[in-house]
Amino acid sequence: MAPVNVDPESKPGEFVLKSLFANFTLLSERKIRIIMAEPLEKPLNKSLQRGEDPQFDQLISSMSSLAEYCLPSILRTLFDWYKRQNGLEDESHEYRPRANTKSKNDEQQKDYLLERRDLAIDFMFSLVLIEVLKQIPLHPLLDGLIQEVINLAFKHFKYKEGYLGPNTGNMHIVADLYAEVLGVVAQSRYRILTKK
Repeated sequence: MAPVNVDPESKPGEFVLKSLFANFTLLSERKIRIIMAEPLEKPLNKSLQRGEDPQFDQLISSMSSLAEYCLPSILRTLFDWYKRQNGLEDESHEYRPRANTKSKNDEQQKDYLLERRDLAIDFMFSLVLIEVLKQIPLHPLLDGLIQEVINLAFKHFKYKEGYLGPNTGNMHIVADLYAEVLGVVAQSRYRILTKK
C-alpha cells in the first residue's frame, strides 16, 4: 500500500481521522479495481463480505472506535466520499440502473460494469455505516445526518421495474445491507425511522 500523506502538524485526533480515512480511500480503490476485473456474474458479497479482507475489516473496526468521539465528522466525511465516488454533487443520492436495453452490446457491457462499480461503492459504504452508526447513542444531536442515512437507504429499496441485468442480485445484496444499516439506526433512533 502507498504511504499516506497527512500533515504531521495537525491535531492528534485530526491526524488519526485523516490517516484512517486516507487508508480507507486507498483500500476502497484497490477493492474497486479487483471488483471491476471480476466477471459480472460473481456476486459482490463473495469478494467484499466481512472476513474476506482482514486489513479492511480492521480499518472499519478502527473507524467504529473513533466514531465514539467524532461520529458527526466521520459521517460527513463518508458522505463526501460517497458523493465524489458516485459523481453526485447534489443531495439526491438517487441510484438509477445505468444499463439501457436499447444500447449496443459493448455499451451495455460498459454500463453493467459501471453499475457494478456503483454497487461495490454502496456495499463498502454500507459496511462502514453499519459499524460507525453503532456509536449513535453517544451523539444525541445527529438527527440531520441520521435522516440523510435513512433517505439513502430507502432509495435503495425501490423496485426497478423491468430491470433484469446481471447486477440484479447485487442490487438485492446492497438493499439487504442498507436494511442492516437501518437496523442499527433503529436501535437508538426508532422514532425517526418510523416517521419515514
